[in-house]
Amino acid sequence: MSDDNLQDKTPVYTFLGSSPADVYTRLADLHHKEAKQLLERAQQAQAEEREEEAKLLMHEAAFREERGKELEKTAKGQGEDPSVIEALDGQRDILHSYTPNTMTFFKEDELPPATVPEHMRPRPPDRIDRTLAKISNWWNR
Repeated sequence: MSDDNLQDKTPVYTFLGSSPADVYTRLADLHHKEAKQLLERAQQAQAEEREEEAKLLMHEAAFREERGKELEKTAKGQGEDPSVIEALDGQRDILHSYTPNTMTFFKEDELPPATVPEHMRPRPPDRIDRTLAKISNWWNR
């Protein structure tokens, strides 16, 4: 089998043992948990008579719940969210254009000698450094 045809085919494996559906299901679960927490905080704020905060939290909880439902639909393949569809299309493009990394290994005798970059080399002592060294030697006697 030639290697030229491998990139044109859809891969039959998933990375890290998970499929995109599993990822969207986990994201949906996270959104549902966040919506539940936001709803509880909204109820606390309402009980403490902080109406504006309660409204904002309720609005955010509704948004999170709606987003969780969209992600569940996407996991089932029924998604209509344009951003999710665009992300999935981009993922397919990446998978089709993926080029595996071919590592090259060197033998120890093939490596170039180690050198210290110019900016990391110690600078040669100048007149001030030599004078300070003489003074510190004289002082230490």
